[in-house]
Amino acid sequence: MNEIERLLAIEEIQQLKAKYFYGLDTHDWDLWRREVWAPEARLEVPELGSSVEGRDALADWVAERSANQVSVHHGHTPIIELTSDTTATGLWAMEDRLYRPKDHPDHADGAFILGFGHYRETYVKLDVGWRIATTLLTRLRVTRQRVF
Repeated sequence: MNEIERLLAIEEIQQLKAKYFYGLDTHDWDLWRREVWAPEARLEVPELGSSVEGRDALADWVAERSANQVSVHHGHTPIIELTSDTTATGLWAMEDRLYRPKDHPDHADGAFILGFGHYRETYVKLDVGWRIATTLLTRLRVTRQRVF
């Protein structure tokens, strides 16, 4: 892979992560299935004691947890390393804000949640482009607050 191809691959991975955040915040689970996750993807969130495998299963799991919730997710300052022509790793700093109504299943945790942490990811290049293969979300700090 030459330098231009390497830079293009890194940009494609950054665009992929942008689709991840957009799909998550707009609840566009079809976008997630179609353009974000590899078929055998795995999502781990140790804070919740959760590990979900398979693109459809993880999209369904996140959709269920995100129902009736407004969220704003930001990822920035990525460190992306291409490990081959078809694989890569990434580390993203993140911030998320979650707004939950009283009828949300996790409302007891707080109606407003502000989190800071990191995404540690692996990527795979398929015939359709780069996809997320694994994601590990760890938070360094979480603030919960009731606003109702």
